[in-house]
Amino acid sequence: MKGWRQGAYLAAGARTPRKVTVAALLSPFDNLIWTRDRTERLFGTRVRLEIYTPAHKRTHGYYVLPFLEDEAITARVDLKADRQAGVLRVQAAWREPDATAQTAERLAAELRRMAGWLDLEGVATTGRGDLAGALEGALAR
Repeated sequence: MKGWRQGAYLAAGARTPRKVTVAALLSPFDNLIWTRDRTERLFGTRVRLEIYTPAHKRTHGYYVLPFLEDEAITARVDLKADRQAGVLRVQAAWREPDATAQTAERLAAELRRMAGWLDLEGVATTGRGDLAGALEGALAR
């Protein structure tokens, strides 16, 4: 990969697509981000699981899912399924350096899809994080 100092491997016969178009919330246990140093090399983003970190020392939240938008991690959200209220709570939403003008809209769509998958009625935000306002607006549309 251009600019890498470390060795990397590619399966024989693998083809590199011209463009990757995807939007996905990644579990902290997803194979794509489980090997943290590789995640930093691939995406230039430091992803850490903070569930065992005392609350006052957490950077992004308790159970944070990075948002993969095309070829970059553009945001991360701290989520909680509030089954009693029937909503997926976005406790914090943070922008990453590669965020685009469409990040909030695309993230809102994925959050709605996740809420449906969890059999929740909707998505609610708390307003915490530098992407929270834009995400709240995108969810209202």
